[in-house]
Amino acid sequence: MPEGESEIVAGHMTEYSGFKYAIFFLAEYFGMFAVSGLAVTLFLGGWHPPLPFLEIIPSYVWFFAKLSVLLFTFIWLRGTLPRMRIDHVMKFAWQFMMPMAFTCIIAAAAWHYQSHGLAGWLGSLGILLVVYLALSRFLRANKNLSPRTYRFAE
Repeated sequence: MPEGESEIVAGHMTEYSGFKYAIFFLAEYFGMFAVSGLAVTLFLGGWHPPLPFLEIIPSYVWFFAKLSVLLFTFIWLRGTLPRMRIDHVMKFAWQFMMPMAFTCIIAAAAWHYQSHGLAGWLGSLGILLVVYLALSRFLRANKNLSPRTYRFAE
């Protein structure tokens, strides 16, 4: 998710400009390359082709094709989505993503201890749905929708 790195006044980006700033972003893209390689290996089948009859294509071609798709997607999303302030991202993470992550752990445990059939899936889905709706209503109710007021210097 894009952030306004050059606009952050405090933190590690304060002293970086010019060549140091470029090296920092080069390291960030290298990290994106490494995470994409790990995601290809763990989640997209690594060097294996998606269909058996495509095994005539070398394995390194499959790996780098999948890696290129992930890198393209990351760069495309970074260029397309609007930049977000880091305090908004952190507020969203703590208020919504963390409770949903803990709920996913609880739902996975409920699925594990229930039957692994349809009843287990429906129970887990029910837990996730109830918590999602409760969080959505809670966050929407606590949102300040009043017009913004400004105080000008005199």
